[in-house]
Amino acid sequence: MLRKGRTGGADMATPKRRRRGSSSATERDRKTWTQRLNESRRPLLLGVLLIVVTLLVYAQAWRFGFVLIDDPLDVSQNPHVQSGLSFRNIIWSFTAFHDGNWMPFNWLSLMLDTTIFGSRPSGYHLTNVLIHLANTVLLFAFLARATGYELRSAFVAALFALHPLHVESVAWISERKDVLSTLFGLLSLLAYLSYASRGSHWSLAACFLCFVCSLLSKQTLVTLPFVFLLLDFWPLGRLRLAPARAVRKEDGEPESASAERRTSSAPTPSLVWLLVEKVPFLAVSAAFCVVAVMAQAPSHAARAFTTLPLTIRCANAVVAYVAYLGKTFFPLNLAVYYPHPGMQVAWPAVCGAAVLLATISVAAVVSVRRFPYVFVGWAWYLGTLVPMIGIVQVGGQQMADRYTYFPLIGLFVAVVWLISEFIPAGALRARLVPAAALVSLAALTATTYLQVGYWRDDRTLFQHALESTRDNSFTRNKLGCALVQEGKLDEAIQQFETAVRLDPRAIDPQFNLGLVLQNLGRLNAAAEHYRAVLALSEQHANAHNNLGAILFDGGQFAEAKTHFSRAVEISPDFVEANMNLGALSLKTGDYAAAINYSQRALDRNSRLLDCRRTIAQALLAQGRVDDAILQFQLLLEASPNDPQASADLARVLARRRELR
Repeated sequence: MLRKGRTGGADMATPKRRRRGSSSATERDRKTWTQRLNESRRPLLLGVLLIVVTLLVYAQAWRFGFVLIDDPLDVSQNPHVQSGLSFRNIIWSFTAFHDGNWMPFNWLSLMLDTTIFGSRPSGYHLTNVLIHLANTVLLFAFLARATGYELRSAFVAALFALHPLHVESVAWISERKDVLSTLFGLLSLLAYLSYASRGSHWSLAACFLCFVCSLLSKQTLVTLPFVFLLLDFWPLGRLRLAPARAVRKEDGEPESASAERRTSSAPTPSLVWLLVEKVPFLAVSAAFCVVAVMAQAPSHAARAFTTLPLTIRCANAVVAYVAYLGKTFFPLNLAVYYPHPGMQVAWPAVCGAAVLLATISVAAVVSVRRFPYVFVGWAWYLGTLVPMIGIVQVGGQQMADRYTYFPLIGLFVAVVWLISEFIPAGALRARLVPAAALVSLAALTATTYLQVGYWRDDRTLFQHALESTRDNSFTRNKLGCALVQEGKLDEAIQQFETAVRLDPRAIDPQFNLGLVLQNLGRLNAAAEHYRAVLALSEQHANAHNNLGAILFDGGQFAEAKTHFSRAVEISPDFVEANMNLGALSLKTGDYAAAINYSQRALDRNSRLLDCRRTIAQALLAQGRVDDAILQFQLLLEASPNDPQASADLARVLARRRELR
């Protein structure tokens, strides 16, 4: 019995040990499940954190208005955008070259904003910020999936979201094209990643479609096919220079994530095939490059090589590359406009910049096997900046913050991965790296918040630009325009005069100075500035019209008619010039011309009551009393409280009764 009891005790002990073992296994399983749950939540938490911090920085932009540069022409005074989405406006978006650009998806997005939010600037600002948030999340998702490094990818996405150089693309309504083009570009990268990992032709088709949508928003990402090729090398491993080496995992990162980053030993496509699959993308890039050049031609925005020689353009490009590098690591003195040095290039600076670029490039090539991400990131930065680096010079700026919106991703990746690679595992890596990352992001966040604030109004924006760059005519002129809007005409005149002194061949400050002086009643001085404008550019229709108005008021009808007629010849749809010609024709007794020009102005703007009055008076002078009465009646319908129209109509009706 005792033996049986001991045996039974032994038999009973075994299940107990098994139960204890089963309990331990359950605890391990529970720990693994909890760990997996936390790991699955980490990308979501990182994404939410990125969104919240970025929103806090850019929320102030929703209170901002339009900016004097581009916003009036592109948005606030663009009748197609301001009338919202319609079939007619959709057709215009795809068929018109507007202000030297062809970007139909950009126009459609702005029209959609108008349809949803109305014409208030807050709606356009909100959409810009939301697209920037989407770009941040997409960049995080792309890098995390491509490399397996979630924390590094999140840090790169945070740099992208919070870097001050990107404020211009987000806070400026007219730069919707930047954030929208990048949105489709990042979607194209995600689709390419899916194609590279699965070989799905549907993914490749989606990649191609998103690429085309990006170029329909703005033709800056024409270099994206080369980015695909860089990604084939690293991190996708489709293009190999040597056998894959082991990859060290991050602290706290599961082994599975590290394993996912190891380059697969499966057969990879040949270089020829990798190039062949990019051919459709390259063909589309070439086609959109042609379209971009065609769009620039009518606006004369792209300066001819005879005006700015190729050597000067290349020298400026070298300096700009290094200047962007400097502002990436030390984002100080950022401005909406950096004046181009023109022929006054500092050749020692060019040589120094060239040496620095060459040194970094050689280092990236030499270390390509050990640090492939440095080569890829540096080539990404250099290559994607090519369309905006100034070889084809558009406008008068040397460089622009907005041009870095997509190219800086390459630099961020190279720097973050390189620093992470060099810091050894252990306490230093676990404590110093997170602390340094948080401090750097906090500094960027504060700097970016301040930079966003400069966009709150035109005067603040351009005053800051003057303080951040060398004195220049363009910024002085825009600051003068901002002061005019605030009613500070004397200060505005000082800015315009300084702008003219800095660049006597600058047309805009000459014209604006004339306009302010004309509004102040200083007509002779205003006329001198309009004549100076016409001496620089005889095709300036507004200067012809305004000078004609001064001559008309002075009784110089023949010369006034010459300028009005020239304004209409330059711009047949120029409403004010047609209206002025109608009034002048009435004054000089040419009643048929008065009716003709006034009707042309009315056809383009039915609210011009003075034109209808001119037509009525011309008809009355021709003896067409009934027609004149009809025009006066239409005038009163549009303006019932117009005492002069009422008196004119009563007088004409009395005249008709007398005639009968």
